[in-house]
Amino acid sequence: MAKTLYLNLVTPQKQLLDGVAVESVVLPAAAGELGVLPGHLPMIVQLGFGSLRYKKDGKEEEFAVLGGLAEILREGVNVFAEGADLADEIDEEAEKQKIKKAKESLSRKDADIDFELAELEIKQAIARMKVKKHHRN
Repeated sequence: MAKTLYLNLVTPQKQLLDGVAVESVVLPAAAGELGVLPGHLPMIVQLGFGSLRYKKDGKEEEFAVLGGLAEILREGVNVFAEGADLADEIDEEAEKQKIKKAKESLSRKDADIDFELAELEIKQAIARMKVKKHHRN
């Protein structure tokens, strides 16, 4: 059995990982985290907001993933994320400001406010901040 599997990570904006050989992958599945090793049974998984982690050469890398789908194959994982950010590149202060701005919009209760969008922005910012904090520890 192979000791590695490939990992692809694609968002609507760009491809973040292209066939990277990894030892393992942990996905933020909608029902909880899902670990994937080489030879995993094929399946399709709905992704929630959370941490996508993978091990390469014994080191762990991490992305904040904001929903999407993952195709798990015996030889690799294809992740089609609605959004993704490398943990090292997440700006906590910017995420805090996004939350503050969205909460202010919600508290005004203007007719022009898209409540679903404001709530989504808060959830995404919180997910990014959790990944950043986890990655730092």
